[in-house]
Amino acid sequence: MFILKSTGPDDYLIAVALVLQILYTVFVTIATLYGLGRLFADVGDPEAYFTALKYEIFSQVAGLMVIGVGKCAVGVFLLRIVRNKIQSIVIWAFLVGTVFITLFSSITVVVQCIPVQRTWNPTVEGTCWLDFSKVGWTVGCWFVVADFGFAILPWFVIWDLNMKRKEKITVAVGLSLGVFAGICGIVRTVALDGLNATEYIHDTVPMLIWSATESTVTIMCSSIPVLRPLYVRFRYGSKGESSGNGSSYKLPMYGNHSARTYGIGSTMGMEGKPSTSHQAVITFNEGNASDESILRDTKDQNGNMRGIKRTDEISISYTTNSKQT
Repeated sequence: MFILKSTGPDDYLIAVALVLQILYTVFVTIATLYGLGRLFADVGDPEAYFTALKYEIFSQVAGLMVIGVGKCAVGVFLLRIVRNKIQSIVIWAFLVGTVFITLFSSITVVVQCIPVQRTWNPTVEGTCWLDFSKVGWTVGCWFVVADFGFAILPWFVIWDLNMKRKEKITVAVGLSLGVFAGICGIVRTVALDGLNATEYIHDTVPMLIWSATESTVTIMCSSIPVLRPLYVRFRYGSKGESSGNGSSYKLPMYGNHSARTYGIGSTMGMEGKPSTSHQAVITFNEGNASDESILRDTKDQNGNMRGIKRTDEISISYTTNSKQT
């Protein structure tokens, strides 16, 4: 493996966000088949119009969830690299607020009317107790604040580290790409005026488009910083391996092994006596721009080591009575 096996909760949240994004796309596609994007007069059939409206409501639920989960993934990732208690408290505040607002809006968008069917079919007898457009504005503003908050925080985390100025800027920018999601969120919030329109499935299309854009950008921006090892692998390929720049390698093996390993896939047969094996783990903090050594060894409040580092495992075997080691 050329990318370190270090999955965390943020990785699983991104996977959930991707599933929700697919679900969002499915609902929007079904709604489009029934008339989403057209005027009531152009649809013609009231039942088709109400069906399109129903699936659009479902897509809004999925859209709110994917945006919220994506932002939580960014926050959880930042929790893995923060260095002090105040930064952790700020991130947790954003996370708790995002979870609450996401769940509240995802539920109320469906149950804003009683019975629920009246939400997408005004011919059904019932009452609507909530103006969801106000909820939408609140949610949109909070998501934008969370995006910019998560984009600014990495600069405080990175800037105090013992790194070259160029490296600090490169890493901080890579961890602050969520600002683009914030920009998309601003545009999406402005497009929420369509929630009060009489031609609902026609006038809410810009909101749906920017919701998909914001969620996609959130997923992309939260994935880019941790994908650099993959980029390095494709960028330098086997050249990086042959020069000893790989993240994991083995020293020549001696003893009762039938072969010794040199680099990648090179073997030489030899015989030996029973041997003793030891394994050493060497951690490098190289002064390069690799994301595998973004953060130098730092300690948290409890004295535990925190940060991102590269770990190379080297297996050494040798014969007890042999002069070779």
